[in-house]
Amino acid sequence: MAPGLLAVHAHADDETITMGGTLAHYSSIGVRTANICCTDGRLATIVDPTMVEEEVRPRLGEVRRAELEQACAILGVGELHWLGYHDSGMVGEPSNREPDSFWMTPLDSIVERLVGIIREFRPDVVVTYDAHGAYGHPDHVQAHRATLLAVEAAQHPRVYPEVGKPWRVSKLYYTAFARSSVLKIIEFSRMAGMESPFGDDPEAVEFGTPDELITARIDCSEQIAIKRRALQAHRSQISADFPLMRVPEEILREHFPTEHYSLALSHVPVNPPEDDLFAGIAG
Repeated sequence: MAPGLLAVHAHADDETITMGGTLAHYSSIGVRTANICCTDGRLATIVDPTMVEEEVRPRLGEVRRAELEQACAILGVGELHWLGYHDSGMVGEPSNREPDSFWMTPLDSIVERLVGIIREFRPDVVVTYDAHGAYGHPDHVQAHRATLLAVEAAQHPRVYPEVGKPWRVSKLYYTAFARSSVLKIIEFSRMAGMESPFGDDPEAVEFGTPDELITARIDCSEQIAIKRRALQAHRSQISADFPLMRVPEEILREHFPTEHYSLALSHVPVNPPEDDLFAGIAG
C-alpha cells in the first residue's frame, strides 16, 4: 500500500491556504492523500462580488462544499470527507455558543468519527493545526483537539472498537507559517508600495510560528500555479486581492516557495530539520 497523508481542517479553503502545495506535491508522486473538512463554513464572509448575499447565504454550506471538491480535484487529493458540523464563527461571537456549532459539539463524538476515517484510510502522516488553531478560531482549535485525540485513540483496539481495526499513525504535524516569512512579507510589501496583510510594523506583529519551532519545510515551488488555481476555486472566500493571488508567481516561486510544519508526535526516528513529511517512515 502506498504511503498516506491525511489533512484535517476546519473549513473549506484552509487546506489550500495552509498546505495546498504540499498536498499537490505528494499527490503527484503517488502518495495517497485525503482531506477532512470539519464544518460547513456557513458563517463566513462572502467576498465574491457576483454572489448576492441574500441568495447565497442560505446555501453557503453547499457552495463551499462544491468549491472544496473542485479545489481538492485540482490539488489531486484522492479522498474528501465532509463532516458538516455547523460553523462556529469567529472567536467571541455569540454563534460560538450555539448548541449545534462545531465548538459546542462533544469531543467524543467528533473523535469517534475521525478515528473511523483514520482506521479506514490508514495514513502514515496526519496534519492539522496547533493548539491555538493558528490564530485562535474556535473551529481550528476544536479540529486540533479532536485530531490529536483521534490519532492517539486510533491505535488502541479497545477504544472505539466498533469503527474499525486499530491503526497507528507514524507522525503528526501542525501547520505553521514561519515568523521570518511574515517579516519578509512586510518588507516586500513596503518595497513594492503595497499594503501588507500583517500591517506595517514588524514589532507589532504577533502572527507566525517562531522559526525555531518549525521542524519541516516542504519546497512547493513547482506547485505554486496549482495552488493558485485551487485558491481560485474557493471563489466565495478568496478574492483577487488575496495576498497569494496578487503577488506574481515568479516572486512566490523565488521568495516564498515553502510550506512549514511543526512535528507534534512521531513513532519513528526523526532528525529535524526535515524536507519530507515521510522522513524516517519505512516504505
